[in-house]
Amino acid sequence: MKKNILYLITVIFIGIFISGNASAADAPLLEDLMEKGTFPMIFISILGGIIGLIYLYLTGLLPRVLLPIWIWIDERFALYRYVNAAKREYYSVVFTLMPASGRTMPRSHTERYNVKAVWYWYPFYCLGGLSFLAFIVLTITGIYLGFYYVPDGEFVVDEITGKPTSGAYQSMELIMTQVTFGYIIRAVHHWGAHFMVASVFLHMMRVYFVGAYRNPRELNWMLGSILLLITIMFGYTGYLLPWDELGYAAGTIGLEMAMSVPAMGDITAQLVFGGTVLSGDTVLRMYWLHVFVLPVIGFGLMILHMALVWIQGEAEPH
Repeated sequence: MKKNILYLITVIFIGIFISGNASAADAPLLEDLMEKGTFPMIFISILGGIIGLIYLYLTGLLPRVLLPIWIWIDERFALYRYVNAAKREYYSVVFTLMPASGRTMPRSHTERYNVKAVWYWYPFYCLGGLSFLAFIVLTITGIYLGFYYVPDGEFVVDEITGKPTSGAYQSMELIMTQVTFGYIIRAVHHWGAHFMVASVFLHMMRVYFVGAYRNPRELNWMLGSILLLITIMFGYTGYLLPWDELGYAAGTIGLEMAMSVPAMGDITAQLVFGGTVLSGDTVLRMYWLHVFVLPVIGFGLMILHMALVWIQGEAEPH
């Protein structure tokens, strides 16, 4: 039975491949179908997979399907053996470093204080996790936008409108008007950035007003302050990337602020903005900061920040 199913799937894929390469005349039709139907097909495939999993779960066939797959993978990669070895090393390290507690994961306030109701201040203890969730959403949507964005800040005269424009602005227009789901993805990225700035700021305020920055959490407070600055820099660099009138105005203000630094103004402007005047290099610098430098630094500090929370435990509610 399994061999017949595999044979049928192989024949279908071979038929699709041959029909797609049969003649050059069919190529435009196939390209047009792929351009317009890629995302609907992906959506239908995901939906079909979810429906199939639900059906297998309700009929009780899910273990019978997943178990052979897991056995096939484990025979080739020995995942079960390596996972057990990693768990043994992990538990040995945890019990060595913290023999008194022996805990492997930080307990939530609900577990620690046996909370039976949602207190009026309790949602404020979720702001750190919400900030990290917003960062994940921004990363996913940013990768999608990065497929189409062009960090070209050189101004040229548009042949149709006669107004100055840039490659960055044209790519932003392309995303908004022609890319599938581009308008929605950019909107999610835009409002997700606002949400992350607000949640990080409120998280810092909560930590300050309940005194959670005191001993032994001084280092984590400093890390949080640096992460707040990085979050603001994320928002600023992303604000300039469309290189429209608002972005150019924000770049002018930032450049003047950088040049006002005593004894280091010109060096700061050269390092961050690519010169003492705004140019195409400014967009390229902002792009590299927004897409590569800040994410690497921010993600590393987030991991360290959460590791300290795991080691020190969550601050007690006040």
